[in-house]
Amino acid sequence: MNAAPAREPAVPTAADGPRAGFVPLSNQLLVLVNDHTGHLTLNELLARTVDRGPYGLIILLCLPFMAPVSLPGVSNVFGVVIVLLAWRIFHAQPARLPRGIGDRSVEGKILAKVIRASIRVLRFIERFTRPRGPAWLRSVAGRRFNAAVLIVGGLLLAAPIPPIIPLSNFAPAVGIILVAAAMMEEDGVVIWFGYAATLVALVYVAVLFVIQYALIVKLWSRFSDPVIGFFRGLFS
Repeated sequence: MNAAPAREPAVPTAADGPRAGFVPLSNQLLVLVNDHTGHLTLNELLARTVDRGPYGLIILLCLPFMAPVSLPGVSNVFGVVIVLLAWRIFHAQPARLPRGIGDRSVEGKILAKVIRASIRVLRFIERFTRPRGPAWLRSVAGRRFNAAVLIVGGLLLAAPIPPIIPLSNFAPAVGIILVAAAMMEEDGVVIWFGYAATLVALVYVAVLFVIQYALIVKLWSRFSDPVIGFFRGLFS
């Protein structure tokens, strides 16, 4: 008798049709804050909100970039964290951050303040998103494609772009928030806005890289001979 085929692990977006007894992530976090007063790590937070917690954390990591100014250093770190979370979503693995980040305990009072502020943002997002996704959005292929879009967004956010360039963080953050919110709520309408925003961000960052490369080449061609001559004079 052949053994039953192994089933793929449960993933945050996997649901068979509209969910009965749907509990918004904001309510899950509110219960967590009220029940937990001690120290808590980000990995423990992800474990307790396994259904939609990874997407909520991805959204929260993007909120600082909703201003049109760039945040150098912060965007690189947060972008890498988003890529790590999206990579685990792609492979249907439990959401977990590296120990250096995820296992650092945060005092309960401090975390409670952050979560309560985040709840207001999540409730605003939950007002405009709801489970209305077609079958492909809940499929394995759909989950992997959307996770790949999040990975692209995280890489764009982490891209080494000079902070003087406007909207270099804002553009990827908008796409990430829309895709993560759509995956969290299984919203087949919002997801298309997320795709469009990510595509715009990809084109924008690509143009910035082309301009940056052309500028570096132009500066090098103009100043390379004097610089090389200067160093040759030092060592001759």
